[in-house]
Amino acid sequence: MTARRGAAGPAATAEPSRRAGTSLDTGVDERSTDRIRLTVPAATAAVRIARAGAAGLAARAGFSYQEVEQLQLAVGEAAGVLAGREPAQGRLELVFDVGPDALRVDLHLLPGAALPGADGGAHPGLPKLAAAVFDSALDSWRVADDGRRLVLVKHRSDVDEDDD
Repeated sequence: MTARRGAAGPAATAEPSRRAGTSLDTGVDERSTDRIRLTVPAATAAVRIARAGAAGLAARAGFSYQEVEQLQLAVGEAAGVLAGREPAQGRLELVFDVGPDALRVDLHLLPGAALPGADGGAHPGLPKLAAAVFDSALDSWRVADDGRRLVLVKHRSDVDEDDD
C-alpha cells in the first residue's frame, strides 16, 4: 500500500483548507474541505483499508453512527467491485473529499489495472447488488470512465439521531 502527499512525501495525503469556526462537537472546522488520497493494490485484501478510511473520515466529520456504517458499506462495495477477485493487478486510488456537510469518495483504477467483469445490470461494469447498495446507502453516485471510476457522495444529516 502506498499513499502520496502531492508529488512527493508520505503515502496518505491530506490537503486541508482551513477557516475559522471549529465545531465543539467534532473538533474540526465544519466549513473546511480536506482532500485525502489513498492508493492501494487493486485486490480484495485492500478493501478493508478503504472501508476503514471512509469510516474514520466520516466519524471525524461528524456523521452519525448510521451514516458512517452506510458510507463504510458503500465504499467497501465500490472498492470490491473495482478490485475484483483476482490477485492484485494494478492499483486503486481513493480520493476522499471531506466537506462541511458531505463526504465525496472518488474510487478509480489507475492505468494498468484490470477491470473486473459485470453481471449485466443497468450500469455497465457494475453488479446489480452494488447498485442496490449504493442506492440505499448514498445520496448520489455515478459510474464513469467506462466502469473504471465510481464517485460516491454521502451528506451528513443535520438531525440528531439516536445511534441505536
